Amino acid sequence: MGGTMKSLRKVLVMAGAAIGATAMALTVALPASAATQGAGRHGNYESIEGFLAGPGALANAPVVPLKLRGAVNTIGKINLGGNAAITPIPTRKGTLTVEHGNPAPQVKLNYRSCRQTDTVSTWYKVVGRQSSGVFWGARGYGHAVVVFSAIAPRYHSGPHKGQCDFGQNVQPEPYGAFISFRAQGPLYLRDR
Repeated sequence: MGGTMKSLRKVLVMAGAAIGATAMALTVALPASAATQGAGRHGNYESIEGFLAGPGALANAPVVPLKLRGAVNTIGKINLGGNAAITPIPTRKGTLTVEHGNPAPQVKLNYRSCRQTDTVSTWYKVVGRQSSGVFWGARGYGHAVVVFSAIAPRYHSGPHKGQCDFGQNVQPEPYGAFISFRAQGPLYLRDR
């Protein structure tokens, strides 16, 4: 396990960049345009959700299992390693490829519980020509939120004994880490 874990600061910085690079998007309400179908298109709203907890969330390239519901109902996964602006999401019904923003994460530190939480919120656009299966030729867009959270260790001695150690070269605790992924937006599939 030690080989797949990084220091807390490095894990969270890397996760923030990777999450920003792979996040899709979360919208609160269904826009009116998502309910209308253009000629020759099957329109619907797609919801993508996933969660990964424990030591796997601290991996260099965590893979989050996903459930897709709406225009296409299936399961898949997303690899949150790397920082490319285009990300494939392999599913049982084909690969959904998306282009997305790469914003800096919002970081929150809880000095009582020693939890650091990075949240990334960004836009996405479906790249139908790079997708496959039922997603080939699809169009869509939306907003996603990805949350990465881990617990920092406490100092065991010295003047900061008992305080949280959010330092750059500190490994996060193997328990309590998680990643959540939520995205929604209209998805228009091509006619078959």
